[in-house]
Amino acid sequence: MCFCGDPCKVAKFDAENTCWQSYWMCSNFQFEPTLRQRCINKMTSPPICDFEQLIDTKIKPKDKEEMQYILRWAVENKEMMKKRFREEVAEKEHKEEEERRRVATEREEREGSLSMHAERKQRLRRILMP
Repeated sequence: MCFCGDPCKVAKFDAENTCWQSYWMCSNFQFEPTLRQRCINKMTSPPICDFEQLIDTKIKPKDKEEMQYILRWAVENKEMMKKRFREEVAEKEHKEEEERRRVATEREEREGSLSMHAERKQRLRRILMP
């Protein structure tokens, strides 16, 4: 029996950080909205009682190993994502630098060809205008 006088029911934590432990909870506590309530965004229900009490406080070795594996995997995944992000940033900077160099060489070539064209014009003017 719960503090409010209603019968309790057994539930199990879904999260891996709790090692899927079982606990007693008030039958009025958990609220599972129907599809209609989800559609009209009526997600709140007044929980009458929020009683929760762990049944098995000891963590099973299998659950503990699984939790450690999940945590190790999460850390490795986070490191891989950071490494990938750093590589993408470095690659982007490298491409931008290559693009800047390409634009600079094109500009120099254009200026060089313009100056050569201007020199030719001046020579022709000198020859044609004595």
